[in-house]
Amino acid sequence: MTHQTTATATATATGTATAAGAGTPPPDHHLRLFAPGQRLGWTYRDPESLRRPFPEPEPQRHPVPIAYENRAHAARLTHQERKDSTIKTGGAIVLVLLLLAAVAGSFMAVLAVAAAVVCLVLVGHAGRSATTAGAQLEAKRTELENHFQYAWHDWNQRRHQHDAAQDQWVRSLDAWGALPAGPGTRRLDIFGGSQRSREGFLTVFGTSTLQQRPLIVLDLTQALVCQELATLAELADVPVDVQLLPSRMAESGIVSGLTPQELVDTLVEAVYADGSEANRAARAMDTRILHQLCGALGGDVTPARLGAGLRALMGETDDTEALSRAERNRIADDLVGDKNKDQIRDSLLRLASFVHPLERLGAERNGRGPGYLTCIAMDFTMGSAGTELLADLAVQSVTRRLASFPEAAPSVVVALGEKGLHRQYLEQLASVCERRGAQLTVLHPHLREGSQEVIGSGTVGFMKLGNHQEAGVAADFMGRHHSFVLHSLTNTDGTTVSTSVAKTFGSSVSKGTTYSESVSRGSNWGNSSSSSYQSGPSSFSTSSSSGGSYNKTTGTSTSTTHSTNESTSYTTSDGQSTSLARGEQRVYEYAVEPTQLQALADFSLLVVERRPDGSVTVQAADCNPNIVLLDRVSTQPLPYAAPGTP
Repeated sequence: MTHQTTATATATATGTATAAGAGTPPPDHHLRLFAPGQRLGWTYRDPESLRRPFPEPEPQRHPVPIAYENRAHAARLTHQERKDSTIKTGGAIVLVLLLLAAVAGSFMAVLAVAAAVVCLVLVGHAGRSATTAGAQLEAKRTELENHFQYAWHDWNQRRHQHDAAQDQWVRSLDAWGALPAGPGTRRLDIFGGSQRSREGFLTVFGTSTLQQRPLIVLDLTQALVCQELATLAELADVPVDVQLLPSRMAESGIVSGLTPQELVDTLVEAVYADGSEANRAARAMDTRILHQLCGALGGDVTPARLGAGLRALMGETDDTEALSRAERNRIADDLVGDKNKDQIRDSLLRLASFVHPLERLGAERNGRGPGYLTCIAMDFTMGSAGTELLADLAVQSVTRRLASFPEAAPSVVVALGEKGLHRQYLEQLASVCERRGAQLTVLHPHLREGSQEVIGSGTVGFMKLGNHQEAGVAADFMGRHHSFVLHSLTNTDGTTVSTSVAKTFGSSVSKGTTYSESVSRGSNWGNSSSSSYQSGPSSFSTSSSSGGSYNKTTGTSTSTTHSTNESTSYTTSDGQSTSLARGEQRVYEYAVEPTQLQALADFSLLVVERRPDGSVTVQAADCNPNIVLLDRVSTQPLPYAAPGTP
């Protein structure tokens, strides 16, 4: 869950806040809790998470262009090749010329020297070219390095300026902000938590509420969780009226301002809190008796005078001064006939038993009106019928006073105890608050039975729920969501080996016959003459010749070819395959797991609101009032801040 991390961070911050408040801080530091704006708690945001890193990448060294490297390398190779070739070729030429110089004279020696000079010039020229190319390479490398150093220093300067601006901006941000109540929130139910965490929530919520409207706190926990709120309100000069029941019931005003009719109805409702149908007749009887008694008492109806009147009806002695002798005699003799007294004796005894512990209720109020903050708290006493009656009476009294409140109705906070409250009383109070537009907040120590029936009437908050069943109910209320989770992993590894052998046999026979014939004919002729002169008579001779030839050649040749071939081929193939399959499945999971609700920190609060479309939003908060003592705490909601935006 996304809220687990938030809750963990909140728990850590809560420990810091507790440590900060472990000393004795100046009282006025807590008065920041009275800043305007109704708060349910505090939300934490790490300012460092909004820090934006420097967006520009760090400059990098540019490599030397390859052309410079190539030219330098080529020049070195050329220099080396010329030097080697000059040494070999030129050395040989010079050596030959020197040998010839020993035979032919000084001319050859001059040629040898000239050849040596030419070789040295060629080698020197190649060396200068290599040196020039190397110098150009180093110059380019130096230029690029200087450019990099300049760019890096410029980038580093901008980075420092960016970091300094981010540091200043982050230090100006608040880490804690208020979690406001939703606009128009009329009903808020908080479930779970310890006494200290409920006290912390009441302090944070109550102090901020007092800036907007009066507040009535019904503390039925018997742990005085409203004490811290009342103390801070007094320091802030807020009129505070604390009524402790039953130890200081004489100063309580829960029945002040109620008409006799309202007082009777309140008492009867408190006596018959279970609302059983079987008690309807008894309830009607008790209501009639009290109404008749109120009529006999006139306009001055108090619990003490009601108790004295009931004792007078039963014929008991009374040493109090609540009634005059004339009132006592009139009630005892004229209010109910003797015959009827026997029939209603059980009702009189029951009413007297319930009213007797309440006779001092409001006796020392002395006309003191309600405060801007009214705390009606049950202090720690052993359980008794009178204590339970006082709790029911307090709730009924507040409900009736709200119904007839002449001005804008105040906000009401009911901190329930371990025994809870009858559902009908809570529903009556909620109905009156809704009708009058008053805000009602109920702190439930557990999420059981009756509490489960009211969950979802408005905004809901969950503190630590140690019981696994209660945590499960809360998780069901917050709902579930769809997600895809890893369902299966399949890893397949296979190897395939195949071998094939093929043999081929073949033979062929070819026979051919060749016939050839050639004929040649030829002829030749010629004439010749010769003459010779001698000293004597001349002589002359002539000769001629002719001839011919005929030649015919015939031949036949036959050839036969036999060929046989045999081939064998082997084929082998190896194959290996590997596959990894990942399967995901759509699941329907809790938005918040029950175990996470059981592991919440002491002051952690999860506020759940349902949107009009039915979706649920969950916000994590911390209701430790000592957080206001920390640095960088705002009493208003944290404004939206985009990361890295001063």
